[in-house]
Amino acid sequence: MKRMKKIVSILLAMVMVLGMSLTVFAADNNQHTITVTQNSADKTEHTYDAYQIFAGDLAEKEGKKVLSNIIWGSGVNGDALLAALQADKTFNVVAGENESDPKTNAFADCTTAAQVAQVLSGDAFTSSTVSTSTLTDAFARVVENNLTDTVAGTATGTGNVEITVTGSGYYLIKDRNNTVDTANGAYSRFMLEVVGDATATVKSEVPSGDKKVYIDADTKGDANNASIGSHVSYEITSKVPNHVGYNYYYFIMNDTLSEGLTFDGVGSVAVKVGDATLKQGVIGEDGKITEEGDYYVYTGATVAPKTFRLAFANIMDYTVGADIVVTYSATVNDKAVVGTTGNPNTWNLQYSNNPDDTFDGERPDGENTPGLPADEENEALGQTPDEKTLTYVTELDITKYANSVAEDHLLAGAEFTLTGISKQVVLNTVDYYEAAENGTYYLLLDGTYTETAPTGTAYVEIGVGTKDTTTGYIKDENGGYVVPTDKTAYEGQTLYKLVKGTADKYADVNTKYEKKTATETTYVDAVVSIELTTGEDGKISFKDLGAGEYTLTETVTPEGFNTIEPIKFEIVFTAPDRGVVTGDETCIWDIVVKEGSFEVSESGNGNSLGGVFSANIINQSGSLLPSTGGIGTTIFYVVGAVLVIGAGILLVAKKRMSNR
Repeated sequence: MKRMKKIVSILLAMVMVLGMSLTVFAADNNQHTITVTQNSADKTEHTYDAYQIFAGDLAEKEGKKVLSNIIWGSGVNGDALLAALQADKTFNVVAGENESDPKTNAFADCTTAAQVAQVLSGDAFTSSTVSTSTLTDAFARVVENNLTDTVAGTATGTGNVEITVTGSGYYLIKDRNNTVDTANGAYSRFMLEVVGDATATVKSEVPSGDKKVYIDADTKGDANNASIGSHVSYEITSKVPNHVGYNYYYFIMNDTLSEGLTFDGVGSVAVKVGDATLKQGVIGEDGKITEEGDYYVYTGATVAPKTFRLAFANIMDYTVGADIVVTYSATVNDKAVVGTTGNPNTWNLQYSNNPDDTFDGERPDGENTPGLPADEENEALGQTPDEKTLTYVTELDITKYANSVAEDHLLAGAEFTLTGISKQVVLNTVDYYEAAENGTYYLLLDGTYTETAPTGTAYVEIGVGTKDTTTGYIKDENGGYVVPTDKTAYEGQTLYKLVKGTADKYADVNTKYEKKTATETTYVDAVVSIELTTGEDGKISFKDLGAGEYTLTETVTPEGFNTIEPIKFEIVFTAPDRGVVTGDETCIWDIVVKEGSFEVSESGNGNSLGGVFSANIINQSGSLLPSTGGIGTTIFYVVGAVLVIGAGILLVAKKRMSNR
């Protein structure tokens, strides 16, 4: 209640001293300027209307604006407003000195504008029942429903907008209905100003957020690279919006993964607000809550084409301006776009943007979805521009030839294995413990925690001794526990046993701890091992590769050909140098050969401008040598026979020559 008193004192009593006068005077006709200062994040054009609520004579007294001779202003229906104030239970206050005393409406005895002003500037609201908004917000809401068609001044613009009005008084400034681009802006809460010249600061806020993808465990950016099967981790940062003046505030994150990225599921999502890790609620297959939580993640056909929607159960539970961090992950699948074109992940934020709207803002429950509007099309929601990240993958195409590169030398049946290490960022949810007065855990000597409280050594009653009892403790005449030497002393006595406590197993029996969870990022090796065999066209394609070091090994060589030596190479990735804005930004890929003979060229593959690599690999035939029992032996036989026949012919010829 002290807070309400302070609010009223600052916003009303200290701003104007309202004279109570039952005599009606003509208010002055001085001209004044009201300067409306917009929120810097709101770039949309606004049209502001000013309505005169109270009119009167303005003076300066001790540095304060004093309004006297108060009457109803031209912008309000005074009789209807007074009746509405008297009927509104928001303004009920304690009639007596105790909280248990009956309550009555603070405006119950008012009959004039001056009396209403006097109530507003006094202490009547010290015991007000107002809880969801300040008193000035509550007063302004009632005023807004009782305005006339008389607008004292209007202006349109962005940034600082000046409204000229005639006549001193107390003015309500509001956005004209249906004039704000709610896709990118927000309606302002009602502003109340005493004029003379004055400056009114817009109370609206346009929330924002930032979406990044993990490049490694410590670095985040707009783009990364990955190989098929690798996890891609994301982080969204935002702040708790200014929800003052709202009866409920929708705060919904929408995420859409492209076809080449598969969401790792609601279990990969973690949310922190400030230092607190929030609890995720559980939604059953029937769409109803099976476990309450601080936020809910919706997936499936009900949210398509979005991949998932994250809705806070009540963002108003948290301190305005507190940091919000959301992490989750996805996996690169075999439908990923390959090359210099990336695979986008698109995110935006929907938020309540009209505090003056009397929409049904209480949290939907029962058959509705918590945190999501029951009738979204007719809800006052704004939406931030899309934030995008890109994940790039590359491809290596190989054509196998026999002896030389030619269309009729394509070689089938060669089997290759590509092995290597790519990098990926994995998000892990871990538990940790902090000392807290309301904690339920204790620290043990072995470093673990338990919810079992430590116990001390104690004597525990176990029954009554009999003539056959031989062990145990009984109390002596001084109340001490003893083991009697005369066993007959057990009979009829209360019997106790000594139970050793557990306190000696605890690091500290007095300090309690609270269990919390946090998301940690780990940069791990993603092992790549792919086996492919060339077909009749001699081709194989190692798709969806990321940056890393690889070895290409020919594990099966077609018969009659020599096996190539293993080829070692590195794939190098360079992200778009100006970040990601449209999602059309291209990256740069390169292959650096470390060992082996490997001529690589870059080309497109129909769905990208480049970033797909091709290489020709040639298998040479083995050397053709003679072997025993083969054609080589036959040649020797033929040559030998020819020589024998030739020698015989020469011998006969010589004999004939000698006979002559």
